[in-house]
Amino acid sequence: MEELRLQEELKKTRQELLLLYEIGNLIRTTLLLDEVIYLILSAITSHEGLGYNRAILFLVDETGTQIEGRMGIGPTHPEASPIVWKMIEENKITLEGLLDVYHKSGKKIDVELNKIISQIKIPIEKSYGVLAKAMIHNQPYLIGQEDAAHELSNLNLRNLGISQFAVVPLRGKNQAIGVLLIDNITTKKAMDEADLRRIMMLADHAGLALENAKTFSEVVVTSQQDSLTKLWNHGHFQRLLEEQIKEAKLAQRPLSILVFDVDDFKTYNDTYGHQAGDKALEYLTSLAKTVIRRMDHLARYGGEEFAAILPDTTKAEAIRLAERLKNLIHTQTAREGKTLRLITVSIGVASFPEDAEDKDKLIFCADGALYESKRSGKNQVRAYKKPLPAVNLKTG
Repeated sequence: MEELRLQEELKKTRQELLLLYEIGNLIRTTLLLDEVIYLILSAITSHEGLGYNRAILFLVDETGTQIEGRMGIGPTHPEASPIVWKMIEENKITLEGLLDVYHKSGKKIDVELNKIISQIKIPIEKSYGVLAKAMIHNQPYLIGQEDAAHELSNLNLRNLGISQFAVVPLRGKNQAIGVLLIDNITTKKAMDEADLRRIMMLADHAGLALENAKTFSEVVVTSQQDSLTKLWNHGHFQRLLEEQIKEAKLAQRPLSILVFDVDDFKTYNDTYGHQAGDKALEYLTSLAKTVIRRMDHLARYGGEEFAAILPDTTKAEAIRLAERLKNLIHTQTAREGKTLRLITVSIGVASFPEDAEDKDKLIFCADGALYESKRSGKNQVRAYKKPLPAVNLKTG
């Protein structure tokens, strides 16, 4: 009898090791950070994987002082059924097909849960509960129902109906880079030390895959940035605009762009030197970031010329934003006095679909409006206006 039990345990252990080996290989198939995160969470929650009801992943932010909610898979309440589960079950998708599910869903996974997760930021300090402690001590925790409310310091997490749950750090080569929170909100199945060991084995693969993806992401971002201002460069602006126009077409929403240029910048450089010119461009960038909204995309288009993509923005709204930007740059640089000389900008505005329906034509329209701004005396905002049709005058 004892021998049979040991054989069953050995068989189960082999199956689990094989599954974890497959999962480890799976999450190394991509270097895109969002895809790696999605694969980790799917491996934890899908029936082909570890089969837990819900998983949420947090990563350390740029400051290294807090963790941020990056993605979750699972329901927001026990009665809800996650979209991912439905798609996987209905189509009998194996682990290898998980990325196809992600792309077919338009990367919109369990939208309701992720809307909540994206708002969560937790300082990495002991007083902020078990997620912070897992990061600080680099160790897993199994939390019972009686301690759940106390250990979940964030109100958004408490509102997700989390009772018993596991917290597991995600380790890079030298330190914890994130943390997983896993629970069984639907089945209410209890989790034990064996569950914690399984998750930890997966987390060892996951942490290294995440670290590699983060490094790759940073390299990609650097290659798409302007070295002086750290804004998107010309090439990436072109790609972003094409993508944003496609999305605007599908959603049937407006989109506007600004193209703005520092007035008389050659004279500025000739008078004060190129180092002063570089400082002026850096300062202009910092001012522009206070006006450009979080959903917008700001780029250094080339030399002293900048551009911004404004999704879901009408021409009238874009003009108002452009006026604020122009006035702020003029006012703030005038106040700087000797530290930074007066700078003014001319701005051209064009909108999709009102002025043009493709990338190149939209840029052409904005450039035309910018030229009109310069021609009108500089330090102006001008919006593109379609030329009036020619009138045929017939002689009688």
